[in-house]
Amino acid sequence: MTPFDSDLRRGLMDANLAQYERLLKTANSAEMDFSPSYLRERTRLLADPWGWVKRRERPGPRRLNWRLIAIAAALLLLSACAVAVVTGQFSQWFPTIWMDPKAPEVSEEIVSRMGTVIGEPQTVDGASVTLNAAVWDGQELRLSLTAEVPDLPEDFSSEAPFYDLECRLIMAEDQREAYLRKEIARSHANSHIDLTEEELEELVQSHLEYPDDPDFHSVVRAARQEDGTLILQVMAALFDYVEDPELTLHIENLATYKVEEGDDGIFTSSQAPDGTVTTDHEINDPFLKGPFDFTFTLDKKLSPISYEGDIDATYENIPLRVSKITVMAFQVCANVDLLALLDPTGEDPDKLHISLEQNLAMSLNGLWTEDGEYVECIGGTAFSVEQDGKTGGEMRGNPVHVIDPAQVTAVCIGGKRVELSELTRLDE
Repeated sequence: MTPFDSDLRRGLMDANLAQYERLLKTANSAEMDFSPSYLRERTRLLADPWGWVKRRERPGPRRLNWRLIAIAAALLLLSACAVAVVTGQFSQWFPTIWMDPKAPEVSEEIVSRMGTVIGEPQTVDGASVTLNAAVWDGQELRLSLTAEVPDLPEDFSSEAPFYDLECRLIMAEDQREAYLRKEIARSHANSHIDLTEEELEELVQSHLEYPDDPDFHSVVRAARQEDGTLILQVMAALFDYVEDPELTLHIENLATYKVEEGDDGIFTSSQAPDGTVTTDHEINDPFLKGPFDFTFTLDKKLSPISYEGDIDATYENIPLRVSKITVMAFQVCANVDLLALLDPTGEDPDKLHISLEQNLAMSLNGLWTEDGEYVECIGGTAFSVEQDGKTGGEMRGNPVHVIDPAQVTAVCIGGKRVELSELTRLDE
């Protein structure tokens, strides 16, 4: 590992600790309430833990047992640290995608295979926004927009946290129900929660009651700023449950939070059903008022490849069993179970305790490709803890450059090389 790699990993760790330390220290230990409203939010939490914390919540009584998710690791926002390698069209549109500096043309070709060129411009109140393209790996969607903002304030900083509460990504009505049914079933199955058909249908209908409420959280951030021109990136979790998904991206009142000395980096806002916004930090005037609405269809993706097996491993003396490995262009994910009962609080001496630092450091370390190259990964692990201490979750690793899933032959977990050829490939 180079000094830069070490500093980068340390910086990402520190950023995540700063983001979540206060939240975890003030965790509420109230018992869960398995109401339909709770189950809707649990579904979103299971699908996207980081996004759930960041996204708006509808007001109302809800008792979530934060102790059950107290050790859930944050998704590492690697795009903020990306190194741009100028090679072609998609690398220009997506400067935060990590390209291989040794073979940038190969990375460009990989990205183009999952890229949909859109090129749709809109102008509202003198501000022009163009939706350039989409990149989709079957689980993660990235959108690139170019914004010409003539009245961009001189003190505008693309590094400031974005207020994007009124921006949303919504699926076409005729696809939405099918998508929701598969997503709800998947998220609960991954957490070892059995749903009856009646419970599944109740959850689906509960989601459908809110047609304007996004089913997947999206994050907007600035990827580059030049002379009043912004390259914006939208990121969202989107699984390939439906063919050629039709989506609408709504951009409205995009602004930055006012950052003051002493701010802890946690900026939260909520929106009531009547549209009233409540925030714990002051917001600057919107630099993109809009509204802008872009409707498009994803016609290209680079599908994930999944493998099933029974793999024992250890991570810093923490015993694990891996049952499934999924390789994607931007991420590798392993389904893991702890082979020891876990106590997130550290109060039970007979159970295993994992510190927040250990949890954030626990990730899929790297991968090998067909040509023998080792590609380091940076990530974390998100666990779901049952009442009896049984624990399962997902270990993730983000390769330091985009990869072709078909070219990956092995992964590294806790220093152990796991050969994918020795596992069963799943047709998904």
